[in-house]
Formats: sequence, C-alpha cells, structure tokens
Amino acid sequence: MKSLPEQIERARKYHAGVSADILARDARADEDFTMQVGNRVFAGKGARDEAGTALNAVVLSWRDDTTVQVRAHFKGFEILSRGSAYKDGEADLFIRGKETYKANLNFESPLGTIASIEHTLRGLDRRAEDEYHEIERQEKALADYRVQLGRPFEHEARLKDLLAKQAQLNACLDLDKHGAQIVDEHGEPEDEAVSAAPRRPPSSAPAAPAVANPPAVV
Repeated sequence: MKSLPEQIERARKYHAGVSADILARDARADEDFTMQVGNRVFAGKGARDEAGTALNAVVLSWRDDTTVQVRAHFKGFEILSRGSAYKDGEADLFIRGKETYKANLNFESPLGTIASIEHTLRGLDRRAEDEYHEIERQEKALADYRVQLGRPFEHEARLKDLLAKQAQLNACLDLDKHGAQIVDEHGEPEDEAVSAAPRRPPSSAPAAPAVANPPAVV
C-alpha cells in the first residue's frame, strides 16, 4: 500500500503520454500512407509493401545490434528495432511517440509488418481507456486504505478486557510462585538443624566396659 501513490503517479504520466500520442495520430489520420525507412521515402501505389520490405531488410541487417535504434518514421512516430541477445533469436520492433509500444515483425510478409504497426497505433484508444480505469481502481484502493487507517479498532474494548484479565491471572500465578518459594525457604533451616545436632546412642546399646584403675606405686 505504501507504493500506491507512486504507482498512481506513474500511471497518470503514462496515460497522459498515450493521450498525447492519440492526438498526434489523429492529426495525420487523413494523410496517405507515407513511411521513411533510412533515407528512402515510400508513398503512393504499392508503398505499404515496399516500405515493409525495406523495413524488414533493415531490421535483419542489424539483427546483431542489441541496442534500440531508429529504423524508420511513420506519421510522426519513430519505428525502432532491437536485435536479440540470443543466437537465432527474433528481433523486437517498437513504435515510439511520447510513450513506446510493441509491434510485431513479419519477415514472411512485409505487409504483415506494416499492418502490425498500424494496428498498434489504432489500439492506443483502448490502451488509454484501460489505463484510466486502472488509475481509478488504484485511487479507490488508496482512499479505502486511508479510511481504514483512521478508523478505531472495532474490538478494542474486548481486547482491553482480555488484557486486564490476563494481567490478573499473571499476578495470581506470581503470588502462588512466591508462596511456594517462602515454604521452601522456611523448610531448609529445620533440616539443617536436625542434621547438625549430635546423635545419642540408642538405649539398647551395650554399656562401655569399665576401665580398671592402675595399681598404686609403692
């Protein structure tokens, strides 16, 4: 929950970026297809197929480059690619405006590559809507969490009563333990006194023999 404010702020910035990209896309909605790949500009009849073929070729030629680099421009957006870090791995294709979006390469069909780029741009409206609903959900969760923090504990009185009884029980247990210690302390000196007293021989024991007086010296 502590990270929710930061998540909401990031989501708002992303939504604003997507919304700006939608405006940029719509501003050129009526333009005929035009794509610049490298230094070549493709427009007019057959431009989609030719642009797709050129773009696929450029991406393939840089398939070992794992950095993201601009390969083309389309309706105010940059078309970028990045080679795979793994051998025989597939390259990635991106569209970048205010934000960056993933598209798909189709080396078997150049028109498929162009179609994926256009489909991604058409899908920005749905992306913005989903992000807006996610922001609403996160804001509601944050508001509910703050309300819970300010609400008193509903079982607080019961908890205090149980704690008081526990304290009384602990006090009783301590008293019993103290009494047992007192008994032990008073019992130990009596045992020591008995063991320290000299023992008398039993009455049935034979008397010690009488010692004769020594003869007088003449």
